Amino acid sequence: MNSRTCMKNTTPYVIPVYRLRLVQDGTAEVSPLTGPAEVARHLDDVASSEREQIVALFLDTKNRPIGRHLISMGTIDSAPAQPRDVFRAALVAGAVNAIILAHNHPSGDVTPSPSDDDATRLIARAGTLLGIRLLDHVVLAADGSHYSYRDHRPECLSG
Repeated sequence: MNSRTCMKNTTPYVIPVYRLRLVQDGTAEVSPLTGPAEVARHLDDVASSEREQIVALFLDTKNRPIGRHLISMGTIDSAPAQPRDVFRAALVAGAVNAIILAHNHPSGDVTPSPSDDDATRLIARAGTLLGIRLLDHVVLAADGSHYSYRDHRPECLSG
């Protein structure tokens, strides 16, 4: 094998040039979020969905809500989300210091699954690397009940 056969093709080619833009998709009225009960009340539309949804609430440096983003809409018993899906809009928004993650359980049982625990830990670690804290992960049900990782499993929130 001579050195010419190992050389890479150096012919230029065309690649796309991107511009990232965050588009506002409406507004939502929100009261100060002092705990998971207020998060559950604010996200009652998510809680009552027949399909699992994952939503992030964006918070400023004083933990005041400054945005909301639907991350994933799934099936009756799952909604996929990778850390890149969770943090993409928060990074583009720019002024996000922390997030509260929430998702609904259409079954009505707010008990987190082992995969909910794993996802929470993974997202918390990714947020730590990105400089965006995961303050809570709230599991919602249509009857208004909720489960807060901050209240019951805070160890899952540490990155």
